[in-house]
Amino acid sequence: MSPKTKMVAAVTSLVIVGGIAAAVAYSATRPAATVDAATAMVDDIAVTVTAAGSVESDARGDVFPPAAGVLAEVRVVDGQQVVAGDVIAVLDPEPLDLAVAQAEAGLAQAEAGLQAVDDQSPGSAELEAARSATDAAWQAYRSAQIAAASVSDQAPGDVEKQAAAAATRAARTAYDQASDAYDTLKAVYDLSPTPSADASLTAAAVARDQAYAVYLGAQATERSLASVDLSAQQASADAGVAQAYAAYLSAKAQQEKLEGVDVSPQRSAARAALEQAREALALAESNRAKAEMRAPVDGTVLFNPLGTPSADGSVPKAAPGAAVAPQTAPFTVVRFETMRFTAEVDEVDVALVETGMSARVRLDALPDRSFETTVSEIRPAATLTPTGGTVFPVYLRVEADGATVLLGMKGDAEIEVSRVSSVVTLPIEALFDDATGSYVFVIEEDDRLVRTPVQLGALTESVIEITSGVRAGERVALAGPEELADGMLVSVR
Repeated sequence: MSPKTKMVAAVTSLVIVGGIAAAVAYSATRPAATVDAATAMVDDIAVTVTAAGSVESDARGDVFPPAAGVLAEVRVVDGQQVVAGDVIAVLDPEPLDLAVAQAEAGLAQAEAGLQAVDDQSPGSAELEAARSATDAAWQAYRSAQIAAASVSDQAPGDVEKQAAAAATRAARTAYDQASDAYDTLKAVYDLSPTPSADASLTAAAVARDQAYAVYLGAQATERSLASVDLSAQQASADAGVAQAYAAYLSAKAQQEKLEGVDVSPQRSAARAALEQAREALALAESNRAKAEMRAPVDGTVLFNPLGTPSADGSVPKAAPGAAVAPQTAPFTVVRFETMRFTAEVDEVDVALVETGMSARVRLDALPDRSFETTVSEIRPAATLTPTGGTVFPVYLRVEADGATVLLGMKGDAEIEVSRVSSVVTLPIEALFDDATGSYVFVIEEDDRLVRTPVQLGALTESVIEITSGVRAGERVALAGPEELADGMLVSVR
């Protein structure tokens, strides 16, 4: 190294040393920054959820009219004390009586409709009579055939005469059967005349008369066998066959008609209409019985608005002549002894809240009081705030304990969702963050700050848990107007 170079290096070293000495001297003479401090303590931390809300009645009952109508009487005044069962107001009974009368008429009409359907359905006696008439007609037809065949013999002898006699007896039997069938159906018809029974009775009469005609024909045939000219007898017998067959077809058609009648769809519809008519009558009678609107619980009657404010700002309320409807309660009975605070918990926090958790309620109107309580209910349906946020109503009972707690008072609820015990804690103001993580400034014995990284545990709005980095008893600086830095000399306020 040349002498010149050595001289430059020496001068540079002197400058650096001089700068350091000057800095140390300035730091020693610089006034200390004044800061607030806190001491790390071992304590319990309660993690809470805070939500705004208002006071409501925990025991209340809305009084709805049973049907749309007009108030005839209002027997209480706004704010009056009542007990359960007291008559609060009375509806005009005339429309309710009219509704009952209309429901009764509807029930009578439905009953008549079901009876008309039942009348269309043939009974077992009618079906049996129709089958008997068919059998009698068939026997008459067969007898007519036998009689007609017997006429074909040119020379009537003993065999023919016997056949004629047999035909006469068969015709007599057929006639007796047809007559018995008619008498049976007539007895049924006399007891319960219906259109279908009338048709069956007519068919049975035709069958009886036809059987009788066949019987007479058979007799005539028997008597005429002695005559050599059998043409008249043959024509008569053939006519009897045709007539008997026609009677059989008629009886068979009537039987099939009765057997094919199916009124089950009409009966089902008529029975459904009858059930609806009965329910309508029961509802009308229930509404009539509720014309006297009664208090559902003990408490104070509050008159609810029945419409929008008028031009002068007055709000219509229950009074004689006022129109009411089932969807709006003109009265509410509340019990002020038991009230609840409805906290609107944000959707982000509601999953942390459970029934039975401890809570504290503070009301804006009573700043010096707080009410210890627990979560009694969490409503599962969300509501929207005026700003578009989503909240869930959480109910907390409030015991007034002599305080004047009124419906609608606003305030805040602080719900304890978890608790950690015996941990190192610091105020939230002691915590700083940057890209490297969280840290605090520990105040050493020489009143200088030492930037110290920390690990965090539970966190509330005012306190943090320190899991590592700071021990209980150490002092730390709090954030303030002074910008804090590592190694900075401070004076604790």
